[in-house]
Amino acid sequence: MTTELRPRSRRGAALALTSVLTFLAACVPDGTPPATTDPGAEAPLARLVAVRGNRPAIFDASGRQVLLRGVNFNHLGDYFVSDPALPNVAPLGEDDWHDVAATGANGIRLVTTWSAWEPVRDQIDLAYLERVRAAVADANAHGLYVVIDMHQDAWSRFVFTPRDESCPSGTRPQIGWDGAPEWATFTDGAATCTPGGREDSPAVRAAWANFYANRDSVRDELAELWGFIAGEFAGEAGVAGFDLLNEPGTSGDGNATIAGLTAFYQSALAEIRAAESAAGAPGHIVFFEPTVFAALPPWDWTSDPNVVFASHNYFESIGPSFPGLLELSFSLFDLAVALYQAPLWTGEYGSFSSSEQNESWFARFGKLEDEHLRAGGAWWQWEQECGDPHNVSGAWPPSPEWVANQAASCGHARFQVTQCARRAFPRATAGRLTSLAAPTCDANLTFTGTTDAPSTADLWVPSDIDTAPTVSGEGVTSVSPRRVPGGWRIDVGLTGEYRVQVAP
Repeated sequence: MTTELRPRSRRGAALALTSVLTFLAACVPDGTPPATTDPGAEAPLARLVAVRGNRPAIFDASGRQVLLRGVNFNHLGDYFVSDPALPNVAPLGEDDWHDVAATGANGIRLVTTWSAWEPVRDQIDLAYLERVRAAVADANAHGLYVVIDMHQDAWSRFVFTPRDESCPSGTRPQIGWDGAPEWATFTDGAATCTPGGREDSPAVRAAWANFYANRDSVRDELAELWGFIAGEFAGEAGVAGFDLLNEPGTSGDGNATIAGLTAFYQSALAEIRAAESAAGAPGHIVFFEPTVFAALPPWDWTSDPNVVFASHNYFESIGPSFPGLLELSFSLFDLAVALYQAPLWTGEYGSFSSSEQNESWFARFGKLEDEHLRAGGAWWQWEQECGDPHNVSGAWPPSPEWVANQAASCGHARFQVTQCARRAFPRATAGRLTSLAAPTCDANLTFTGTTDAPSTADLWVPSDIDTAPTVSGEGVTSVSPRRVPGGWRIDVGLTGEYRVQVAP
């Protein structure tokens, strides 16, 4: 079932954006967080808002600083099918929601795909909308916020080297990935064979060049799709926000890439704010990313107060590597945070080597994430099925023998959850955090902060035992632990300048 995409006036969208900015500025004057109140232990998920400035962070409607930590779910992605025998995504079920909540996560970055939203121009697949809506409801029922992500890799599943085509020396066949629908894909006959990575295919770069140039208004179409999505979820407090475009690619022309990407971000943001204004709803957070090669939009691309910089971090993992680069990356991102005056949320990160190397990498990453007081992030990823392009890329086109061998791994798609990915942390805490440390990645946790009025912290503490962790410190007025799958949730009353210590 489909419905027509609602047309939008560019001038009307801009006027609506101005009115929403005025509304948000009134709610968050001078870059300060909302007034602090006690939300109560059993309160439903409260709407989140980003606060920009010298101390940017994410807050809930009760004025508590929120660390939004979790994982990527790609179950709704519309990926290239390499062979019918190899499923490219795993089914999404109750066990997934239960098990991810049992890691202490309070957020999901939900992969969605333009080609699934809008397979025919100006028509929305309403069945897909309902799948997204059901995923949001299931996540929220398990205490998980959702960041709705518009995902793409190498532009589209419709850009690939045909099985029977031979690539010239120095190039290799390109598998299809995910992203834009076929009607929005203009490659101008460029070669699909790639001389390097998936982003280096001339056909992929041509598709990006045409998107950034707004050929046939395809850039505007994606912006309008965001307006539709924002209107559908305008009243959903359990939607943390909208991630405008995953790892935008390059056209080969750096200036044209940044100019086109900035124009898309601005128009998508205008469409989102116009839809929210029309619905009479306060704005959701809008997450924006650098390009896949880390080129950044201008620092002043928007004055909207409710945006978050959503970089990815694979340093010393699948990206460049030398000792100390991971630590250096956090310092470099600190500079971006200072220039954008916006919180940083790491939309993807992870390590994919041996279990020992992964544990070591996640331990280092977790320590840095705590020290730098990031707004959180989502590790990549919960499941990766046997036919996912990540698993097939190096074998494209696959032989019958390879397919038969690969099929033996189907249905065993989950990644191992490292200890540091489920470490103790304050999911939300009164006022503002000033320091955070969970160095052993277990039940040990120390954090400090300050609040201008009595409020609470909601702590996650992993544990396999039925004895509640010990909570002590200064400024602690009450402690209410409750056993949950995978560990403990502890509501802690806080006042003034506080220091909280948690131990097994």
